[in-house]
Amino acid sequence: MKKIHSSIIILGGGLAGLVSSNILSNLEIDSILFEKNKVLGGGNKSICYNRKHQFDLGYHALDYKRSLIATKFFKKVMGKEYHKNELSRGIILENELFPYNQKLENWPEALQKKISSTNFIDNIVNPTKSKINEIYGKEFSNYIFSDVLNSYPSIKWAIQNGGKKKDFLSIVYPWFFPKFKKTVKRELEWESFHDKVRRSSKQYILYPKSGGFQQFIKHIIINTNKKYSKILTNQKNLKIISNKQKNEIKKIVHGNATYTADLFLWCASPILLLKILGHDLKKFDFGVPQKIIFGNFIFTKPINSNFHEILVGSNKHKINRISFPNLLAKKTNNLIQTEFNFPEGEFSLDMNYWKETWENSLSEIGLVSNENSLKQFSFVEETRGYVTSKNWLNITKNLKNYVTDLELKNIKIPYFNLGPENINRVIPGVITNVINGVKLLKKASLK
Repeated sequence: MKKIHSSIIILGGGLAGLVSSNILSNLEIDSILFEKNKVLGGGNKSICYNRKHQFDLGYHALDYKRSLIATKFFKKVMGKEYHKNELSRGIILENELFPYNQKLENWPEALQKKISSTNFIDNIVNPTKSKINEIYGKEFSNYIFSDVLNSYPSIKWAIQNGGKKKDFLSIVYPWFFPKFKKTVKRELEWESFHDKVRRSSKQYILYPKSGGFQQFIKHIIINTNKKYSKILTNQKNLKIISNKQKNEIKKIVHGNATYTADLFLWCASPILLLKILGHDLKKFDFGVPQKIIFGNFIFTKPINSNFHEILVGSNKHKINRISFPNLLAKKTNNLIQTEFNFPEGEFSLDMNYWKETWENSLSEIGLVSNENSLKQFSFVEETRGYVTSKNWLNITKNLKNYVTDLELKNIKIPYFNLGPENINRVIPGVITNVINGVKLLKKASLK
């Protein structure tokens, strides 16, 4: 059997794995990346119809300067092949479509009447029903909990299975709330960023000029120095041999070759790593698998909308988000994508059912009419993440602490993540941890 040694082996070819490979190659450190699928990028992929219509199934854009490191990295690998757009976002409550982050006076009249506030000051740090009652009034608070929260099947399932409503309010707050003066600072990265956006009323995003957002993934690979980086895809029969007593990976066996390394960068699910190392994870409640479904619509005429994306918080529509891929790419705005998340098994996966359901919703909302005929429709379904009744941040924190206490011998996790993540946290985290891992390697070699 052939024996191959590399300074670093990367397991997982999603965003974290590819950024790791890119950074190591630029530091002139050799690495081998293993990815079980044929396509790199994990869930961050785009699909193309008729060689010109692109729809994203993962990340949809990069928030400009949300992270200076992520923005700089994006610009570096993309060169000049990207657009900078001022993001235009809409929201839907009931059947009303209107711009996001508007003062109450600019909301539809029927929705204005649900709010009984008189001071228009929001001092909420951690949203609770009593706090929303106090600031926005009881009627609006009841509306948020009965209609908006329940329009997300995954949240509804979590609450029905013992979850606390306050643990899921961040999904809808402050997205479906009017713009009030904010008098307190929130600490979490995404909270402080969106509060800043709400104050300024402007948000900019970066998006590839062609090929959908997957072009970012492709450009990371293109800008990786192949002299130091080897990337192997379609590695389905990979055998990871571990020493469970020492919490380390000994070697990887694939085909007629055995691979060893000084350091293993784990860029796949931490849950899978712990299973390989023989740990019982029953005490962690990861819930049930979650489905995400996409409807990709191609129309014959442009859509009469200037929104890049629309967030939906209405029980009247089985949609969580609507996006307009061609508007992001600065092309003729004749594409619409719908997204919907729910616990696996809760809804049918029949394409015709969803086509009719979503067409009716798009018509009711006023985005399409009989004069604009549908040219093509496609349906995509994937299992992605979990639905849990527990606080997802607490589950992640507890599992991360558990892994830290193990003191993994030759394994480092560049970015610890259990669920959907933001590119502005992944990239800086990966770069920092990869560089720290390299420093540890050099210290070990000097001993």
